[in-house]
Amino acid sequence: MSESQFDPNLFFQFDLERGEVRARDGSRVLLLSQDVLGPLIGTAVRSGDLTAVRELGNQLGSYVKGHLGESVEDKSPAIVLGNVADVLALYGWGRLRVEQWGNALVLQVEKLPPLDQENLAVAALLGGALSTLCSREVACVPVGSDNRYLVVDPNIAERVWAWFKGGNDIASIVSKLVAPEGS
Repeated sequence: MSESQFDPNLFFQFDLERGEVRARDGSRVLLLSQDVLGPLIGTAVRSGDLTAVRELGNQLGSYVKGHLGESVEDKSPAIVLGNVADVLALYGWGRLRVEQWGNALVLQVEKLPPLDQENLAVAALLGGALSTLCSREVACVPVGSDNRYLVVDPNIAERVWAWFKGGNDIASIVSKLVAPEGS
């Protein structure tokens, strides 16, 4: 992902006189510590409604899309995902790494802030960002205690989650997905 040409300079504009912080696209940004954001996310996870976190992911995906130009399909996956990694890091969500397991795409987030025990919020955030960039809905399912997420069609996300919760590791989940009964 070193092909990224994301420039974080002047991404945030601080207007201390007005008490505002704005992103490069003009949208207002609130800077929150993980001690404040963690309980809010925990409440969202417990209520089963991660809509706001997924919307934040959509917004981050839109930032990447704006930086790369509207036709991200013309860009290499390394450049697109490199820019996603840069935007996530800029917002303090950790460092994104990408792995390919056969035809499966696995994302790993290092230095992830501790927000919810099963990392469902980050899954929603990543799913929102990738859905915006792909122009189709995708889901990211936590599949490891090491902050790994499998990118899947939303129609099979619950099945993948059940496999993981049932003790399957990434390799066995990916093999189930390519087997006739997994599709």
